[in-house]
Amino acid sequence: MSPLQWALLIFAVIAVVAVYVLSRRDRRAMNLEDPPESTPRARQLDIFGAEGQQFDEFGVGKPRKLEPRFDQAGDGDALAPAPTPVPVRGPTLNPAAIPKPAVEARPVPSVASVADSKPQVQKIVSLLIAQPTGQPISGVELHAALIGQRLSFGARQIYHRTLRNEIVFSVASLLKPGHLDPALAEDFQTPGLTLFMVLPGPVRAADAIRDMISTADRLALALGAEVYDAKKQVFTPSSARELQQDIESWARQHLPG
Repeated sequence: MSPLQWALLIFAVIAVVAVYVLSRRDRRAMNLEDPPESTPRARQLDIFGAEGQQFDEFGVGKPRKLEPRFDQAGDGDALAPAPTPVPVRGPTLNPAAIPKPAVEARPVPSVASVADSKPQVQKIVSLLIAQPTGQPISGVELHAALIGQRLSFGARQIYHRTLRNEIVFSVASLLKPGHLDPALAEDFQTPGLTLFMVLPGPVRAADAIRDMISTADRLALALGAEVYDAKKQVFTPSSARELQQDIESWARQHLPG
């Protein structure tokens, strides 16, 4: 190779090395910059898990990790230390005030009636309760509010509105499996609640939805929270009227009388 060709080759190598070094330096500088603070709107969406959060048909979100309990350790298992209690605000929960679990008693149809009956159309309705800031709700305040609305702790370890031992609608934690055990109130927090109802139920659909909406409003007021619809939009008086009209229209189409 001629001296000119050698010089061009050396210059090209130096240029490539310089570009590589400068690009690495810029990348490190970008990583060291502080991330921008999230906007209030972004924080509000985070209460429902904006990034890939999926809810089931009852509005309950992804599972949460549970700390191991001493009474759940098997033979030979090392007992983990008890979790540090999380300080909470609000009145002390009186265990004597906790309603007895409601017994979910439904009549068992005979074989003949099952064979003759037609498949029944069902409709699931849900509302969400959470604080717009995403601040968790403490267990003590939560259970006091639930008891204040005359809801009963029972089947599936959640609360229910019952009539003659049949469930009208239910209230669960937003975190799967949705449990709201009053025995764990002191150490419990949740980002929110879901109220859900499966129609048809033991009372008229129109009466059931009015009761669920008014209960959601009173719970939100007691907890300093907000009510949201199943699409995670703020539940306004206009939204309430539309939901009631939708339920009444559905009942006329699918339910007798």
